[in-house]
Amino acid sequence: MKAKLWLASSITIGILFSFVFFIVLLIAFWVEAISAWMLIGLTIFINLVMWIFSPTLTDWIQNIFYKVKAVSFDEFNTAHSEVALFIKAVCEKHTIKIPRLRIIQDLNPTAYTYGSYANNARIVVSEGIFKYLNVEEQKAVVAHELGHIINRDFIIMTIAATLLEILYEIAYVFMRSKKGSSGKKGGAVAFIGLISYVFYIIGTYVILYLSRTREYLADRFSAENTGNPDALSLSLVKIAYGIAAEADTESSEKLLAATRSMGIYDYKAANALGSSFHAIAGKNNTPVAADVTKMMLFDVFSPWGLLSEINSTHPLTGKRIKALSAFASEIGLPTMFDFKRVAEEGKLIDMKRLYDGFYQGMMIYCLPIIATFCGIFLIFLSPINIVSFFLLLGGAMLYKGLYRFSKSGEPTMTNVCELMQDPYHNPMKGNYVQLEGQVIGKADAGSYLGEDLKMQDNSGGLIMLNYESPVPIIGNIFFGIGKGKKMIGQKARAVGWFRRTSYQIVDLDKAEIAAGIIKSYTRFWGIFSGAFIIGVTLIFAIFWIMGTAL
Repeated sequence: MKAKLWLASSITIGILFSFVFFIVLLIAFWVEAISAWMLIGLTIFINLVMWIFSPTLTDWIQNIFYKVKAVSFDEFNTAHSEVALFIKAVCEKHTIKIPRLRIIQDLNPTAYTYGSYANNARIVVSEGIFKYLNVEEQKAVVAHELGHIINRDFIIMTIAATLLEILYEIAYVFMRSKKGSSGKKGGAVAFIGLISYVFYIIGTYVILYLSRTREYLADRFSAENTGNPDALSLSLVKIAYGIAAEADTESSEKLLAATRSMGIYDYKAANALGSSFHAIAGKNNTPVAADVTKMMLFDVFSPWGLLSEINSTHPLTGKRIKALSAFASEIGLPTMFDFKRVAEEGKLIDMKRLYDGFYQGMMIYCLPIIATFCGIFLIFLSPINIVSFFLLLGGAMLYKGLYRFSKSGEPTMTNVCELMQDPYHNPMKGNYVQLEGQVIGKADAGSYLGEDLKMQDNSGGLIMLNYESPVPIIGNIFFGIGKGKKMIGQKARAVGWFRRTSYQIVDLDKAEIAAGIIKSYTRFWGIFSGAFIIGVTLIFAIFWIMGTAL
């Protein structure tokens, strides 16, 4: 497994170094002021200094903004002796210094690590970890963070992120440079900026791949050193619940966002999953394993899950738990989470249906692109076909919108838990549903202008409601500071199109509250652009034909 990590790390760093090296050479050639080797040396020196001092800078920022408190090992041992002794034992086993320990004074459960090298690493845990997890699960979480330190992957991520930042800065400066406005050198400047930005986009996905790989390996390290893979599996479930259960504040939202790539769990996926886990929890707040497994069948079996993971810093939760369960089987331990058995016994997965829906959805998603290329080909054959080009494009966009927002009769009465246990939901074809519950806040905590809302349904599940005004942008702002704000705390019946990806959302059609019905225009805007293009094109064609006839 470590070989896989180092292979991924080598590929990542190699690609990013080659990108940066190429851009640096182009810059040196353009300015004709210093040698390429001097510039490369200066770049490496500056980033080396940043790498060495970045943990101290991170400490300082976190102390100010996120109420992070440094604690000595003795202080930590006094408060959490079993976890402290476990950390000490793992560090002695792997011959590293005990990391510096820091506590976030926030009840959202999270944990992460950072540093320049193994012996100056920091492990940061929030107070929420001790609130929501038992001792064995706490050990599993700190073991995961120790895995990042002992695998040295956090160092690779730091270097890779620095290289990516260099590419972005080069692209930003050169694509906006006044020297790029005209002339031969101007063209070279624009070209350098464009290539840098292309490399930045590619590098972003390479880093995301490395980030997901290192999470799998840290999970395995935790399972190996605790001897209890299910402890980390349960901690992931409870962390999701804890993030969903804690009241959203602007401060906690910023904390989770700022540490998203470093944290043990991607908080963006927490709300619907976490609240649903709690809704089906058994005694002592322990989730019923079979029901939890059903909620994550989408992660494991759906091709939409694989596609949505591409943009994520963390593997989907179901895939992480599946990997931990596979490791438990390797070492001869029983596991709480058996995805294959749950899917087969409940006859919940029809792979043909799953993939047929995926291929159809992807084809319709790409339809406007296909129409664009076909239209360009027609124009190439004859310029008069420009009308056909816009009709094809508008028709493709209209069909896509109608597919995404299809209505077939009355909405299905359901709840978030039921929706999460259906692996056939996807981000393209929305299922027209009705949910009852209470609006509990804005989708973005602390957002005064935001129009999107968060609802807790009667099953206890949380879902985001996406509202669209009939007047773009301005109408959304007025809704956010007016009706949307007044809806918070009210009972509501939400009707709209449920979509599932790495997170869950309902594109709102209407919301019924005590004061009346609030209409949302998500469907209108979903089909408007295609209908508008077709309408304008037909009007143009009619006037053109009339003008030609005269």
